[in-house]
Amino acid sequence: MIVLMMLIGAGIVYWIMQYLYRKHWNSNLTAEVYFATDHAVKGDQVELVEVVTNAKRLPIPFVNLKFQMDRSLDLGNADTSTVVSDQTYRNDIFSLFMNQKVTRKIPVICRRRGVYRINKIDMVSQGAFMTDILIASTQADAQIVVYPVLADPSQLKIPFQMVMGTIEKNSHLYEDKFVFRGIRDYQVYDSMNSINWKASARAGHLCVNQYNETMCQQVCILLNLEPEGMNQEERRVEACISIAAGLSQMFIEQGVSTELVCNGRDALSSECIRVYSGAGFSHLSALNTGLARIDADKEMPEFTEMIDQLEKKTNTSVLYVMISMNERKNLQEAFDRLTNYSRESVWITPAYADSQESPVYCNASFIHWQVSRYDS
Repeated sequence: MIVLMMLIGAGIVYWIMQYLYRKHWNSNLTAEVYFATDHAVKGDQVELVEVVTNAKRLPIPFVNLKFQMDRSLDLGNADTSTVVSDQTYRNDIFSLFMNQKVTRKIPVICRRRGVYRINKIDMVSQGAFMTDILIASTQADAQIVVYPVLADPSQLKIPFQMVMGTIEKNSHLYEDKFVFRGIRDYQVYDSMNSINWKASARAGHLCVNQYNETMCQQVCILLNLEPEGMNQEERRVEACISIAAGLSQMFIEQGVSTELVCNGRDALSSECIRVYSGAGFSHLSALNTGLARIDADKEMPEFTEMIDQLEKKTNTSVLYVMISMNERKNLQEAFDRLTNYSRESVWITPAYADSQESPVYCNASFIHWQVSRYDS
């Protein structure tokens, strides 16, 4: 009889513990996943941070943290499960005492340019006695933008110097009315608006204000990612994007206002990438983010249409740099019309070493950028 009562008591205790665990196991149990930085460059190693907090008196002896992330974020030898897909499935086991917080940092290598998110986390427990499957899900907001790697600076030197040389030639074309330099005697070619009447009264003859001259400092990078044939070539596409990133950084470091027009579509909004003219570190970040978010697999419009739209709003002070692996005749002619009044224009074409150069139908300075077919 005593044994029976003990068994019944043990059963009641077992049932109560199981019931309480089922009911309260995920109360005040939170999980968070985030990247230690919000941006990186292709090839960089960053940290993925996992934080699990059990803010109650009930211990959690066993809980699995599960989420999926893009395979372009390489977890190395970490505990992952991959199938034939674009996703890696992460599975981490945590054991938490009452009122405990556990943080883990996992190294991640950014293998490809892009925008990567983790939107959902699953927490899975097997109950107090490992007999149940208990699941709780929570939303995550982990995101990292992986910028393109910059193109080889030694190869960028020629197009950069060509454009900067033209900017320096234009440096004496305009006066900056906001930068006062001094006063000089009036000449017959000076306008009446430039006369400084107070200085003229003191000097007894007409005097005019002098201003510092400012240079035309605006570059527009035209990035065309249309393939030459039916299939997109990833190596040449990434070369185009890397060249755009490298030139953007070099121009902005020199204080040149830089604009980007691209027919590649945004991975998130599906709109064509357009970053209007600007300068400074924040603008460089906007340019890199735009380049990172290009999804070359999305259908894109013909670049001649975009050039025609720019031609309607053409500005003679803008210097154009075209980056395009497609060199078809009508595209060259459209670029020639756009740059008709520009003092310099450059066309950069990433091509394999054994590729034949296309005929030239426009006045731009052509630069053929050698791309390797294979990993070095």
